[in-house]
Amino acid sequence: MQKGYWTAGVDIGSEITQVSYMTDGMTEPETLETLFATEENLSYLKDCLLAIPGLTVPADISSIDLVLSDFTLERAEEVERACIELGIEEDAIHLQGREEACIYFALNQERNLWNNDVVFFDFSRDGCVYRSLHVQRGSTSITAELTVEKLDEMNYEKPSDETFLRLAKERLDRRLISAVYLIGEGFFGEDWDKQSLPYLCNRRRVFKGLNLYTRAASYAAYDRIHARAFDQVQLLCKNRLRASVILPVKVKGERRLLYLAKAGMSWYEARALIEAIPDALSEIELVLRSLKGEEKTEIISLESFPKRERRMTRLEIRLAFINDRHGVIFVRDLGFGSMEKASDVCVRKDILIE
Repeated sequence: MQKGYWTAGVDIGSEITQVSYMTDGMTEPETLETLFATEENLSYLKDCLLAIPGLTVPADISSIDLVLSDFTLERAEEVERACIELGIEEDAIHLQGREEACIYFALNQERNLWNNDVVFFDFSRDGCVYRSLHVQRGSTSITAELTVEKLDEMNYEKPSDETFLRLAKERLDRRLISAVYLIGEGFFGEDWDKQSLPYLCNRRRVFKGLNLYTRAASYAAYDRIHARAFDQVQLLCKNRLRASVILPVKVKGERRLLYLAKAGMSWYEARALIEAIPDALSEIELVLRSLKGEEKTEIISLESFPKRERRMTRLEIRLAFINDRHGVIFVRDLGFGSMEKASDVCVRKDILIE
């Protein structure tokens, strides 16, 4: 097939990696029956991708989303680097956590399955996690907010129907729930949920499966190059920014707001690099604006920079995030062409999003 027709979704779990894919003409992802053991050496991803029928080289994949069970900066960089080494273009690679995957999956189902709230129970050797999705539809956009709770009382080795029923009732009673998704091997094998399953199925659609995350990633990868429907969806969950980072600037004497990062963006993809010529070299003002419109001002002192005349310094301003609550801004002195040589001065400011 020609380049541009392949999209892939990969769920990199702590023990098992799954792959789903879509090609032109498909409306639903296909999940490979083969399960791959997750290895520390990420070169195994090549075998995972080449198991897709008809795909001869990973470089032919035009969009790939990878779900990380452990979404840290170090892990994300390792996975992205491994994909680039396989020949996949950097712009085609996107990473997400399991919270984001739940949203992508839910919103790709029939609308009657997310008209009301949607809940997910993920039960595996890593523990039991409860997630609740609330979708708010506006005139031009959708806000999807997902909350997470670890259910430590559930024991994978000895699952308790009585305990799970109680936990489910505490979270689902007196709520309008459109769909319930039971994810993970903890819900398969031993038939232990004889009371809790009928309770969940009462006036709710209940689905059980093992490949929700990889299918979700495949939906997201396909959407990026075809429908772009998720451009109109604001995801509010772990791994997404809860505040915008704004740099007030003046253009022809008029104050304007330059967004370095916007609320709802993936923290890993929220990167900015700009150059600016300040009117006065003393400080830079940043504004953090929450989703509710609350604002907080952060000041970056430039007192350590060489003293120069007004508008005779060029600055490089770089923003990146360590996680969804911790950003870092670097401001570097670039001098001013041949008139003012650049110094080695660079200041760092940590931005903490509460």
